[in-house]
Order: sequence, then C-alpha cells, then structure tokens
Amino acid sequence: MDDQHKEPLTVKQLEQQRELINRRLDDQRARINARLDKKKAKLSGKLNLKQEEIVSAALELLDAVGLSNLSLRAIAKRLDIRAPALYWHFQNKEALVDFMAEAILQAEFKDAWPRQEGQTWQDWLLAHTSRLRKAMLAHRDGGRVVAGAHLYPAMTLIEWFEDSFVALTSAGLDLQTARHIITTVSQYTFGCVIEEQAAPTSEEQANPDFEAFVAQYPNVAAAMYEADDTGASAEEDFVVGLEYILNGSSSA
Repeated sequence: MDDQHKEPLTVKQLEQQRELINRRLDDQRARINARLDKKKAKLSGKLNLKQEEIVSAALELLDAVGLSNLSLRAIAKRLDIRAPALYWHFQNKEALVDFMAEAILQAEFKDAWPRQEGQTWQDWLLAHTSRLRKAMLAHRDGGRVVAGAHLYPAMTLIEWFEDSFVALTSAGLDLQTARHIITTVSQYTFGCVIEEQAAPTSEEQANPDFEAFVAQYPNVAAAMYEADDTGASAEEDFVVGLEYILNGSSSA
C-alpha cells in the first residue's frame, strides 16, 4: 500500500507520537544541559545543585572510608544512581576531588580576612595558616585532598595564596621573599596535616612491634615521651613550628 492510501492516524496515535517526540526532545535537552553545566562549572569553578549533591555525598563517603577507598561507583551507590550518571557532572575521580578540595576550603574561608593596620605580617600569616590547617582537618584525609588539588578549580586555595602575597608585600616584603615564605609555610602546613591524619592510632602505638621499633631509636622515644609529659597537642606543636619559620623569616 502506497503512502496515498495509508489510513490516517487516530487522535490517540497522534498523541502517542507527540509524547514520544517530546520525550526524545526532553532527553536531548537534558544531555545538552548536562554538557553545558559541566562546561560552566569548569569555566567558573561553581557547581550546580546536582554537582553540589555529588560533592556532599563524596565528602561523607571520604569521612567513612578515606581517600584511597573513595570511588565514583561507591558515591553513585550512596546517591542511589547509576555510576555512569556521575560522568555527566565530573569527568573522573580526579576532577571530583578538585571540587571536594574547594568545598573543604570554602567551609572555612567564607570571607576575606585582610591584614589589619598595625598587625604584623607574621601574626596575620600564622592566623591565616591556622585556618588552612583547620579546614583540612575537618575531613578525613583532608590534607591529601587539598594538597593534591589543582589550583583551578580549587579557587579558594588560589585566593589563600593571593591574600597571603598581599599581606606580606603590603608589609614591605619584596615579592621573591614573600614567595619563599608562603611556599615554605604552605608546604609545612600540608605536610603537618597529612602526617597528623596518617599518624598511628593509640591501639597501633600499643602494639608490641611498635614499641620494639621505638626502642631502637632512643632519641625519638625520648622526644615522644617528652611530648606526652608536657601534654602538647598537635595544634600547639604546629603553631610552635610555624612560629619558628615566621620568626626566622622576620629578618629577611
């Protein structure tokens, strides 16, 4: 039967065709919007609501299993969605971790905190760096997440560096000296947090093998026992070390 003699479509069939076409158009729009959202996030460092939901779930899972065991599949399971759906929003785990680092830092650095008139750059940098440490310690393996993040899209980390340069150069330090100080301070902070979060638990320290290992190094053991006797916290040790760096830099 040629096209001229085909039976005309019924109203119901026309409605079904219209619904099918609309569904296909909706699917196409969704795919295009997802691509656009991903491009916008990449260009602006900002996330849409779905991406924020994914990052939030990823941080919860990070606290539960740690960075090494974090996977897109596990995150998708936590969100009750199929794993391929995550790739519409984040190209891979590395890209997601970058935005996790940004979320970790934004939680602490919601506002700018410039150096105040009369405040030394050492005091400002000590306080500013302590906030960086606090942000990373808020999540399990936060030090590894932030230290390994790319400066883009981890925009808050860039702003941390920029604010630090402004604070130091406005106090009279030249740019090269400021760079050396800020680099040393940031690397010291990343290292301290990573070591702190990777430190053996009290149960591990009580293990006979651990005690036997420490016994081979009496000076290390003496320093550990001295720290226990004084009751110095990890934060206090961090601040003391940071003060050594800053005071040693004051004559530059």
